[in-house]
Amino acid sequence: MPALSVIDLAMFLLETPERPFNIGPLIVLDPPAKSAAGFAGKLHTRMLKRPVGPPFSYRLHTPLLGVPSLEEDPKADVAAHVHRITLKPPGTHDQLFATVCKLHETRLDRSRMLWELYIIDGLEGGKVAVYGKAHHGIIDGRGFVNAVSTWLAETRAERGVRAMWEALPKRSRESAERLSLTDKVRKSLGKTAGTAGSMVSLYRMLGEQGLHKLGLGGKDAMALPFTGIPGAFTGTASSKRSLAYCALPLAEMKAFGKRHNAKVNDLLLATLDIALHRYLVERGSAATESLVAAMPVALANASGGNQIAVLQFPLGAPGKSPIERLNAIRAQTTKIKAAVGKSSSETVMLLTTLVHGLPALLEKVGMKRGLAVSNLMVSNPFGLAEPRYLMGAPIELVMPVSVVPAGQMLNITAVTLAGKLQLGFLGMPEAVPEIHKLAQYTVEAFAELTQQAPVAAPAKRAKPTKLSRPEGKGAGKAAVKVAAKGAAKSAARKAPAKAASKRRGAA
Repeated sequence: MPALSVIDLAMFLLETPERPFNIGPLIVLDPPAKSAAGFAGKLHTRMLKRPVGPPFSYRLHTPLLGVPSLEEDPKADVAAHVHRITLKPPGTHDQLFATVCKLHETRLDRSRMLWELYIIDGLEGGKVAVYGKAHHGIIDGRGFVNAVSTWLAETRAERGVRAMWEALPKRSRESAERLSLTDKVRKSLGKTAGTAGSMVSLYRMLGEQGLHKLGLGGKDAMALPFTGIPGAFTGTASSKRSLAYCALPLAEMKAFGKRHNAKVNDLLLATLDIALHRYLVERGSAATESLVAAMPVALANASGGNQIAVLQFPLGAPGKSPIERLNAIRAQTTKIKAAVGKSSSETVMLLTTLVHGLPALLEKVGMKRGLAVSNLMVSNPFGLAEPRYLMGAPIELVMPVSVVPAGQMLNITAVTLAGKLQLGFLGMPEAVPEIHKLAQYTVEAFAELTQQAPVAAPAKRAKPTKLSRPEGKGAGKAAVKVAAKGAAKSAARKAPAKAASKRRGAA
């Protein structure tokens, strides 16, 4: 049976009704007009014929003694996990988001396969939505992007239908099955030694963070957990969720990032930081310190369904200019990469489990306003570089719907589709009321960042005797203005008429 990593296991043990560990995509299709009427039914019928495979064929095995693990579900019935929903007219985005929130809030039945899929029709314009969810303990964000990438076709002409539950390739277990008893003992001893080494490395990492907090050294250390977190986006844990969406122009982000030596992820964080501060100011709860973000980081050579660590760091300080925020964030993400690079995967996964496990335990024993880990979770698990299709219908939207873990009230997840960086905002309504405004401000914040940030100095070319003078002195500034103007128009054109919606009746 597949083993669970320490993070996988924690997701099962610490799950509560208020904190379900469901993740998955919301996909909106635009079927051809001539086939729109029966499209949802035909899609449903054809997907049911597809086989199920790991990790979607697993259920949780919980022995009376010992550690839970995953096992193949002997009673796997795909039809019992796939459902049809028809929205009442007019079938707006608001109705769709409210429906998805209600579905996302419900915990999965652990006695059977750990996923569900819903085909939703009745949308305006004859569009069809597909919402899928799986337990985060069997698959991480990158794995789900790979699943969706395999599921969706790259051309309109490809009419063969695949399904979410067959997406990931089966992993060979031959090597594990053929291990001798001696090999198994040696492997167990190695794991024990590795755990001890991870604890030593963890103490060292926390020590460096403590020295950095006291100003006694550790300049390159990450921030010490649970410290320096402003009281923003707080509230009582609840199963209720609100959902919002927007999209940023990826080409403009890459061009701007190239001029300023910044990654797309840095630009995303800086853009969100600007939007978050504006949102808080307008609600009369301006942050007096840098907001703290938690960010999943992919790990090499990690085992289990989740090959990630989730690490915390401060964003830009209040009152800073857009470019100062970008520079501060870039410095922090560099620290994160350095810390991950010099520590083993087991060490940073252990840190993640301890940091996120403590608030979850406190909530589980009744502390609904528990220990804050960060002000928000932000992840960007790659995406789809080109347009995609399903049964010949163009994919209009692939929005990630993720987890709001203990210690946080807001999750923002990005997934690329062709030329758009699509952002899904998932929050608890009490802590993030009118979440659609946050999505709207994010689009406007990117335009602000590109318009106000100064042009990066052109690279100087060395000569034997002196440095050459940069050419085209005024060209860079004009290019930034054009790019910023294009970014704002593109984002406004491509985002839905309403950037997002909140749960009906949630406050």
